Amino acid sequence: MIFVSGWKVFMPRIAGLEKNQAPWHLRWFYTVMRKMFGRDLTPAKIQMRVPGLVWGSIGMEAGLGKKRRVSLRYTQLGKVRAAARIGCPF
Repeated sequence: MIFVSGWKVFMPRIAGLEKNQAPWHLRWFYTVMRKMFGRDLTPAKIQMRVPGLVWGSIGMEAGLGKKRRVSLRYTQLGKVRAAARIGCPF
């Protein structure tokens, strides 16, 4: 719930897709995510609603990872910790 000028505004939640609901060509992503983090992360589950966004993110990470000095595991952990510190509720 968000308060705006004394009014209560309720924000609808977008439900993430579970592995069996995700498009067939993106289900492997859940396995990779569980292997890296031990669970399914809510932001990724919500991104699964727009497959083009997921493929774009994968392409961006692949491009940025060509000259990676820090392992992917630590990079992803840093993103999760940064999101948690700013109050991302996943």
